[in-house]
Amino acid sequence: MPSPPSLQRPTLPEVGRHGCRATAALLLLAVLLAAGTACTSAPPPPVREPARRPPEPLALAPADRPYLIDPFEGYSPDVDPERRERLTAAWRGLLERGETDAASRIAGEMLADDPQFFPAQVLAAQVEFAAGDHRAVLLRLLPVGDALPAYTASQLLLGRATERMGDVALAYASYRSVAARSPLALKRVNELHPRALEIVANRLDEALRGGKLPEAEKQLELLRSWAPSETLTYEAARKVAVARGDLAAELAAVKELAARRAGDRQLLERRAELELEVGDPSAGLKIAQDLAARHPGDSALAQKLESAKFRWRLSQLPRDVQEVAARPELSRADFALLLYWLVPDVRNSRPTAGRIATDVLDNPHQEEIVRVVNLGLMDVDPTLHRFSPGSSIRRGPALRVVLRLLARFGAGACAGQGGGNAGGSGNVCDPALACGLLAAEDDCDPTGPLAGSDAVEILRRSVKLLGGA
Repeated sequence: MPSPPSLQRPTLPEVGRHGCRATAALLLLAVLLAAGTACTSAPPPPVREPARRPPEPLALAPADRPYLIDPFEGYSPDVDPERRERLTAAWRGLLERGETDAASRIAGEMLADDPQFFPAQVLAAQVEFAAGDHRAVLLRLLPVGDALPAYTASQLLLGRATERMGDVALAYASYRSVAARSPLALKRVNELHPRALEIVANRLDEALRGGKLPEAEKQLELLRSWAPSETLTYEAARKVAVARGDLAAELAAVKELAARRAGDRQLLERRAELELEVGDPSAGLKIAQDLAARHPGDSALAQKLESAKFRWRLSQLPRDVQEVAARPELSRADFALLLYWLVPDVRNSRPTAGRIATDVLDNPHQEEIVRVVNLGLMDVDPTLHRFSPGSSIRRGPALRVVLRLLARFGAGACAGQGGGNAGGSGNVCDPALACGLLAAEDDCDPTGPLAGSDAVEILRRSVKLLGGA
């Protein structure tokens, strides 16, 4: 009987087949174990990181680096120590390692918290300067300079940026504001001083040429602030005074200039004129006498000496007469007052008429006006009997009054030139020029206003024609 399947022994071929399989499995296991052993004993080489590049240096010229100082230099308000240290570290990173991004980020974060934290503004401006954006520096730091004029770190960088932009005057102003605190700023002030003054003086001249008097005055204030005792400043002050018609200010400038240029005849002559008009008449007369003595054959100086003597006599008259003589525009009452006091024939003659002007009864110069009217030199409205003392007098009518004066008291050719009404509209320039009442034809503008100084000179010439000194 055959044995059961479970008890049957395998035949030889079957054993060989299974043995081969076992051998293959053992070999595979050995290979795997060998591979595992190799991984454990010899790990693979680590992955190499790319080499880190050194930071790019700032694109700054060596001469510019000293202007990027600690943003807290010259900043007086108290600052939290941690905040200070963070910003200072960012500044050092900017200068030493070229870390512009970090400096810009930190400055931006701080300004977002507090836009008035000026050291952060300075750090941001330093980044902009490093990038060559000088205009951005200007726009950022100008308000800082307005708020803290003596903030060294801000003004030093602002000065350098504007200097790089070619604005020497603004750079000079920035450096000047911190020159007492910064040797570098003081050095630049000394180097830029002549050029800065020249630029401001040129701007002043340009403003005057364009009729921009306020702008010229602004430039003058800069010159006075920067160089109060320099000749260029006094020259500028004189130009502005002339444009403004300020004789006293012109005299102050001319006195300084004349002292520095002792041989300048034009300055001395002008000083004499101004002293006689608004200064010290005795000093003006002395200058005129000295000039005439140095140039005895000079007819122009002789004429000016005569004028100086007349002006000096005017200075001895009552104060209100002197004030009228200095006015830029005269009224009819003013001119009548000068006629009375400056022409001896008017003051010493008896009136030949008895005309009444009803509108001068309360005038402080009633006596002088009535005398001139009743000598027939100035007219009263025949219907209303009004003199109109407050009305301005034009040059033409004033010259007619003087021609009438010559006709009444004079002799010779000019005595016949004064016929007609003092307020008439006929030609008055030719007879006035012919009699020597005017120095040149350009001085005759019949419709123009009459200044006190011009009236005094016309009356001086008329007194000379009448035989006075």
